[in-house]
Amino acid sequence: MLILTLLAGTAARAAQWRGVPVEEFVRLHVIAADDGDAAQALKLKVRDAVLERARALLANCDDPAAAWQAVNDNLDALEDAAELRARAEGFDGDVRAEAGVFDFPDRRYGDLLVPAGKYRALRVVLGAGEGRNWWCVLYPSLCLPEDVDPDAPVQFHSVILDWLRGLFGGDDA
Repeated sequence: MLILTLLAGTAARAAQWRGVPVEEFVRLHVIAADDGDAAQALKLKVRDAVLERARALLANCDDPAAAWQAVNDNLDALEDAAELRARAEGFDGDVRAEAGVFDFPDRRYGDLLVPAGKYRALRVVLGAGEGRNWWCVLYPSLCLPEDVDPDAPVQFHSVILDWLRGLFGGDDA
């Protein structure tokens, strides 16, 4: 019975991250101008600039409401970060940032599934915005550092699972 209770608690935690229900996440969505190699590379450089600025702005946010307010209050600064990086890379098209509620597909971060749905998000659109896009969870931060492959799975560590593996054996992965 104890094991079932622990597993149920672990499953319930999979629907949250750091105590924030997934439906309250604030997400980031960056859309490339087109699917060309240069546009896709630019998208990632702009992403890095926006993430750097957003991390500084959201560092002291204690909850999703504060994070969302910080995004809205600093929308111009976030757009400026995107535009400055795009211009530094030689891009002369439109760069716009908007805050709103947008549709997102399912996305898995290790054991955490962020289901498809409408989420509050910062969206950065480059040019016509007709290329492949990149997204993550801005708050709580599940965005990957710039030197990590965005398609690589995020790995989480569970003390409970380690304990259970110690009791019953099992692989270390």
